[in-house]
Amino acid sequence: MKAPTYVLSVPLIGALTAALLAGCAGDPDRDGCDISALGTAGDSISLAAAVAPSRLVAGSLTAGADGTYVVASCTDGTCRWNAGGGAYEPISETGYGAISPDLTLVARKVGCSDIALVEVDRDEEVQRLEGLPNPKVTDASPVGEIAFSPDGELVAGAGLEGDLIVWSVEDGEEVASADLGNGIGSISFSPDGTLVAVASGDRVSILEADSGDEVDTLAAARGADPAWSPDGRWIAGVTTEGYPTVWDAKTFEAVESLPGQPATAVAFSPDSRSLAVTADPGDVRLMLWAPAALGGSGGAREVAQAPAMTSNVIFSPDGKTLYTASAREGLAAWDVATGRPAGKFDQPPMPE
Repeated sequence: MKAPTYVLSVPLIGALTAALLAGCAGDPDRDGCDISALGTAGDSISLAAAVAPSRLVAGSLTAGADGTYVVASCTDGTCRWNAGGGAYEPISETGYGAISPDLTLVARKVGCSDIALVEVDRDEEVQRLEGLPNPKVTDASPVGEIAFSPDGELVAGAGLEGDLIVWSVEDGEEVASADLGNGIGSISFSPDGTLVAVASGDRVSILEADSGDEVDTLAAARGADPAWSPDGRWIAGVTTEGYPTVWDAKTFEAVESLPGQPATAVAFSPDSRSLAVTADPGDVRLMLWAPAALGGSGGAREVAQAPAMTSNVIFSPDGKTLYTASAREGLAAWDVATGRPAGKFDQPPMPE
């Protein structure tokens, strides 16, 4: 029987890229589970051919709370740069699916469908999270997206078929679960850790973190990963037309959009009053948007030319710098006030 053909969404391809860079594909882990051996010729799922070579996982980009380092999962494992630029330091030989807010603990995809929590300094596993289903995937991890809660006490993980589980970091016990019935493109906890925004298909589901119950949906949101404002009042994402949009985090009603600017990524400033937006197609730009609903002018200004259309973007903790990460181009930094590069960063090699 002919093996089935699977159409992959952009978010799912991103998840698979993360799995491959994290070292999951075809390598026996400490439990002796070789993912490449799963399935048969008639019903196995082969996914690696859909994933383009990457220097780093753009969605893994994060900055420490004190602003000293920028970290990303890369071809050399886990890469850490000084926030001002320069050479990177591999702090682990393997990458990660998520990293804790204090940069001390990473979550990695291991085994047939498990997540390992590993201390960065010692590179030692301290907790194993189990329970996600194990579909027959031949050359990537059946674990999709992973996210830590802002306080670092919870971890949420997704299966490739829409299953979501929230675990306690302390004891590895399951806290909540949900089945969204579709591939999950991203997971994002609210600042207080009580809600989880999960992008699935052409909607964003808002779930209670302690039960998995659905509170509401942002039916028009897709594309860029949803982002919570640091003050917890707003959620930003993209409409079905591709425009950056802000929703009220209590009523879940859209309050403002930026028409004419198709977006690939959005990020809130530390003061929750503006957003960084990478816009495409055709004219790749990095912009700063000040929605009127958040107390701004309602307009947007260009900060700089972004390095690539696949860029992710985050603010530095002090709000003065924007960092962009592209799977192919790597890491770059931009001064928010002047739009000039804010440091030169050495880039991990492209995989051979």
